[in-house]
Amino acid sequence: MQTLLKTGCEKLGIPISETQLNQLEKYAQLLVEWNEKMNLTAITDTEGIAIKHFLDSISTLCTGKVTKKVIDVGTGAGFPGLVLKIMKPEIELTLLDSLNKRITFLK
Repeated sequence: MQTLLKTGCEKLGIPISETQLNQLEKYAQLLVEWNEKMNLTAITDTEGIAIKHFLDSISTLCTGKVTKKVIDVGTGAGFPGLVLKIMKPEIELTLLDSLNKRITFLK
């Protein structure tokens, strides 16, 4: 997963640290673990998570519009919000979802 993320971020021109890679890997592990208990996502393979969840979320940083405050409405399993917070820890992030089971996972 880390190789996919490094390569993808490189292609996007977005730097990624070892700490961020480790945090994303831990997030992926928790996502798969919790997904066994409740349906959070249909994508649970390592490559799919790296590309379709993480890199798609990271690509929003290319807009230059992810700055001080971000609200992720209908966040689901935390995409793109939590990924953006990992990549830009300085942002003030609000996650909003209508289902308590997702909020429980996000906590």
